[in-house]
Amino acid sequence: MDFRDFDGVKVRRPSVERDGLDREPALFQGDFDFDAVHLDGGDQDGVRGGGEIAHSLVTDVSLANARLDRLTLSDVVLEGVDLSNAAIRELAARRVEILRCRAIGLGVSIASASDLYVENARFDYASVAVERVKNAVVFSGCSFRETVFSGDLANLTFVDCQFTDTEFAATGAAGCDLRGSRLSGVRGLLTLRGAKITSEQAVSVAGIIAAESGLSVIG
Repeated sequence: MDFRDFDGVKVRRPSVERDGLDREPALFQGDFDFDAVHLDGGDQDGVRGGGEIAHSLVTDVSLANARLDRLTLSDVVLEGVDLSNAAIRELAARRVEILRCRAIGLGVSIASASDLYVENARFDYASVAVERVKNAVVFSGCSFRETVFSGDLANLTFVDCQFTDTEFAATGAAGCDLRGSRLSGVRGLLTLRGAKITSEQAVSVAGIIAAESGLSVIG
């Protein structure tokens, strides 16, 4: 079993046989069901649909402004996919990697996630709601400028991410790991009870925490 390891947090990698996959057109309009294929390239801007993808590779597909009511991913790698201003109403992800993707303005509701790894993605101005995390979820090198995070953020790990004017509205955050990421002008820190930060981060956000607590810092 192949894992990514982040300071003891293990994320199982997808089971995808890249060299043996047949290429198929990336068509996400209406109901779709892809299994053991390589969906490479294609303009799917503004499509409306929903379905499942399993044991597959998805590369360089544009889903900007798409509306997906349901998206179930199992053993899937997404590379260079454009999700700008897309909406995913119900995402279920199991052993999934999302690499070098654009997700500016994305609205996504994560119904369930297990072994989800996201690297070098831009989630600026996005809305991310998390319902349930069953196993590790790791974001590495991602940007979350003015992103809104809501729901159960427990067991999410952020590695070298940038939070600028990000808003948190968490219902749970036990085990959420923000160490090593940059926090600037964030809001809703008091909802992150149980999350992990460093002493340096604590100093940098002390004024924000005091203001959210209703304290007046004078002098």
